Amino acid sequence: MPTDPYWNHNTQYHPWVLDQVPATARTALDIGCGDGLLARKLATRCDAVLGVDIDDRVIANAPAAPNVHLEHADFRDLDQTFDVVTAVATLHHVPVRDGITALRHLVAPGGTLAVVGLWKMHPVSDFHYLPLLPAIWGLDRWRRRSFGGPDVTLADPRETLTEIRSAAAEHLPGAEIRRRLMWRYTLRWRRPR
Repeated sequence: MPTDPYWNHNTQYHPWVLDQVPATARTALDIGCGDGLLARKLATRCDAVLGVDIDDRVIANAPAAPNVHLEHADFRDLDQTFDVVTAVATLHHVPVRDGITALRHLVAPGGTLAVVGLWKMHPVSDFHYLPLLPAIWGLDRWRRRSFGGPDVTLADPRETLTEIRSAAAEHLPGAEIRRRLMWRYTLRWRRPR
């Protein structure tokens, strides 16, 4: 979004995440909320937003916003449900099957799950991704002045896209997964009522 204080490979997908929010959504959960940037955006569409992150330091420095509550927590320990659950660059920090199982339980009946994730590249299954590298580098170079974000813990992805698709098929039947630019994939799932 043009008014964002910074840009990175994750904020690039915030518009996609917001497009997944149904007009009827009242509650949202943003997992791995960091400084709360996406949570604040979700609050423009939902009455109440909870953002959780395991990094209490980054939450402590996040600006306050109406209808947004940020808390230090592991999403796998939550027992509430939400109309919308989002996770951007978070799922690869936990074993994929554990993470997807926890996400499933957090989505209210009729609710939506929107994930922007990272996968472990594999030379055989991802060879066709290599020609896209110049476009990614070009976008990075073009956005360099606004590049940034909170200082958060980073982790390399452990699972390939094939493994992620397999876990999603098992625990989130009907989930739509698409490979995206900047080493990201999107996953959208609607929980049956």
